[in-house]
Amino acid sequence: MKFTNTYGMAAIIAGSIFFGTTSSSFAGPSNGSNLGECYNNWISWCNEHTAGYPNSCYGESMDHCDGVHSANMTQIPGYKVKSMKTQALRKAKRTDVRVIAPATPVRRAN
Repeated sequence: MKFTNTYGMAAIIAGSIFFGTTSSSFAGPSNGSNLGECYNNWISWCNEHTAGYPNSCYGESMDHCDGVHSANMTQIPGYKVKSMKTQALRKAKRTDVRVIAPATPVRRAN
């Protein structure tokens, strides 16, 4: 196969190099054999690789597990799935986040 568009070929090569280098650095834990194991594996991974809960790692990881084990989720009642998420999040490493109120704009008379 001959590429006549050198920019297209360069983009394909650059994309494959970028994907190859970044995918190994974002490698996560095992998805487990069931939903609860997947939650626990990913929560532990987020604890090791982030500053702590709350951050997007925890929510995105649970969403990932939901997607991986979606076929099994149809057999689990909703309250049990919520309970498994709550149990897994109890293992999350908490972070000390200081809440800072936004500055109130100064109003000046016209």
